Amino acid sequence: MHRSLLIDSNILIDHLRKEKNALDFLDRALEKGYLLFLSVVSRAGIYAGMRKGEGEAICSLFQIIKPVNVDATIADKAGEYLRKFSKSHTLNIGDAIIAATESEMELSLVTRNLKHYPMKDISVLKPY
Repeated sequence: MHRSLLIDSNILIDHLRKEKNALDFLDRALEKGYLLFLSVVSRAGIYAGMRKGEGEAICSLFQIIKPVNVDATIADKAGEYLRKFSKSHTLNIGDAIIAATESEMELSLVTRNLKHYPMKDISVLKPY
């Protein structure tokens, strides 16, 4: 596993819902000194789906996970992924940007949704 991880929103949603596997995974990653990153696309998704009473937990979570902004290089790579996979795998722009973020930053993408990331040039881990 890379020493830096790009955490997909489904893992963070599980964490916010107090899913034991997600809580354990993130705790272990932090204990082992992994650096945790989050695409701003995932960050927007977390805020969009925020439930009543989750605001404080989300703010605490975002204090330990570094956001990654979309720059031109990431956008260009996401466009390549969309061109290649949007029809065959119904890839959406959010997942394309997340995959491009992983590719450009050379992180390991941690997600439960492996089918969303058909790219062979990225490192994808299913933690549980």
